[in-house]
Amino acid sequence: MALVIGGLTLSTALGMPLGNLIGGVDWRLTLWAVAGLGVLAALGISVWLPRVSLPAVSLTARLAPLRQVNVLTILIATTLVMAGHYTLYTYIGAITADATTDTFHQALILILFAWGLGVLGGNFLAGLWADKRSGLGVAVAALGSGTVLLAVSPLTVGHLAIVIVWAVVWGATDGMASVVQQHRLVAIAPASAPLLFGLNSSAIYVGVAIGGVLGGVSQEWFAITLLGIPAAAIALLATLMTVVDGRRSRSERRARGQVEYAR
Repeated sequence: MALVIGGLTLSTALGMPLGNLIGGVDWRLTLWAVAGLGVLAALGISVWLPRVSLPAVSLTARLAPLRQVNVLTILIATTLVMAGHYTLYTYIGAITADATTDTFHQALILILFAWGLGVLGGNFLAGLWADKRSGLGVAVAALGSGTVLLAVSPLTVGHLAIVIVWAVVWGATDGMASVVQQHRLVAIAPASAPLLFGLNSSAIYVGVAIGGVLGGVSQEWFAITLLGIPAAAIALLATLMTVVDGRRSRSERRARGQVEYAR
């Protein structure tokens, strides 16, 4: 699961610095690179991807998980936490301008690569920990730590060395969130895993889009170096939703256990 989500997030995490690096030579080369990678991906899928056949399941059965409160809560929390992260990340170049000005030309690219490596590491850590620990616990840790990293960002973005370290850790919390949320969704409804994979991916990219808009709007009230504050507020909402949903689920399981014991 971490490998599947890792492919989605890695394209975003490393695509930005690579695009900046190539675009520094000629912006047209970036577009040609995207087209070339698309062709390679299409060839790879057609040649190496085995034929996949899924069991016949009615549309009603596939959509059944959406009637569960905890599934909707996870999807909304995923959208919110991604919106929080990308409220900041969308404007990372301007936010870290004090740290990159008067340094070497590729300073911003280094920050973007640091964040991307953190995302990749967070993907695999979340997959490892979710298999061995409570998915809810890993989710709360990922969302909560991401909230903290966003909140402290105004204290880190003025010095290049500090912002690089911060970017790695922050990226890890972003990468962990997407994987562990997918893990929790599939654990709720394994039979609907293909649908839930698609819904989780949609929630991620809707959050990315919302984050860019919120980051732009927030600059009406916040200096750009303080965007971590509204970003942290959005991520905190996702964290609180996850905690409340976890407590509700535990209460329901406890109540069902008492009923079964009484029988």
